[in-house]
Amino acid sequence: MSKMLVVYYSLTGNTKFIAEAIAEAINADILELKPVKELDAESGMKYFWGGFQATMKKKPKLKEFEINPLDYDLIFLGTPVWAWTFSPPIRSFLKKYNLSGKNIALWVCAGGDGIKSMNRFKEALKDTNINGEIRFKEPKQNAPENAKEKAIAWAKDIIQKIKN
Repeated sequence: MSKMLVVYYSLTGNTKFIAEAIAEAINADILELKPVKELDAESGMKYFWGGFQATMKKKPKLKEFEINPLDYDLIFLGTPVWAWTFSPPIRSFLKKYNLSGKNIALWVCAGGDGIKSMNRFKEALKDTNINGEIRFKEPKQNAPENAKEKAIAWAKDIIQKIKN
């Protein structure tokens, strides 16, 4: 793979933890999506407002970034799970960029099993080439080194699959 990009959104740090591990291990560029108006990660209301935004399929305005994701051959896309779906900043990203035909790999970080959210994530990307998917249960809290190793092995396996 010549050009690889890791794109993610993270409110509490779990998705960022996985994103950084993947990007470093496979020498990929990294793009953190940041809403112009971010939720307060320390507030107890984050679940209410985040869940509301996710359920209502909100697309918050994102801060500008220099990278053009369409210039990449493989995009690793990661999100936390909010109300059994992918996060609103990821929804904004998918609205802005038509990833049809692109090689994509998906991961979610969840408090539960993340199955429903992964299915919704894949449905939103049905016109892409999904080369792999993986789910993590609160990786910063649950054996972070194991989660990191699992993420790295998964990413390297995807690259190997695409090469062959």
